[in-house]
Amino acid sequence: MIKEACVETIEQIEYAINNGANRIELCDNLSVGGTTPSYGFVKVATELCHQNNVEIAVMIRPRGGNFIYNFFEYEIMREDIIQLKSLNVDAFVFGCLDVHNQLDEWKMQSLKDACGNIEAVCHMAFDQINPYRQLKSLDWLIDNQFARLLTHGGTEDTIIFDNINHLAKLLIHSKGRITIMPGGGLNKDNLAKLIEDIPFDNVHGTKIV
Repeated sequence: MIKEACVETIEQIEYAINNGANRIELCDNLSVGGTTPSYGFVKVATELCHQNNVEIAVMIRPRGGNFIYNFFEYEIMREDIIQLKSLNVDAFVFGCLDVHNQLDEWKMQSLKDACGNIEAVCHMAFDQINPYRQLKSLDWLIDNQFARLLTHGGTEDTIIFDNINHLAKLLIHSKGRITIMPGGGLNKDNLAKLIEDIPFDNVHGTKIV
């Protein structure tokens, strides 16, 4: 099982590595759900992670708040990916919605293209999509070769263990074509409870280790 630790400082990276994290999701401003970290931070963090055989995924998000981005915000995201992919990161994490809270497929595809050979991951913006349309959105992510979907299985005001059935639905529908990675409220103390219900092979959290 891959444990992905969501962090915003070098000290948190060192702690996560020393306590068994297999992947780091690097963010700034976790108080607003995470934004894009600086070039210097990504460079040092990537070197530290790779020295310890730990993968690193970088959040691409220009601000807190909703996931509906105007053209200038989208351009910031695209330029950040272009600049940061020279640092040999393992994945980029992003999510764009339209005014109807559906996947903004044009922006998502363009950002995926900017990633080149680096993995693209859709984050919990997905959870804002109407549950009755999520399977269609999941198919789109699969068709466009996204590597993983980070999901809480419901909106952020819900408890992840109350979303088990929906997480299972996403997992079954994916048929192994994309990694479904649960997160949001998972930690090292309650992780076993989730795995007893569904044996996910990737899990995510700020306190996952």
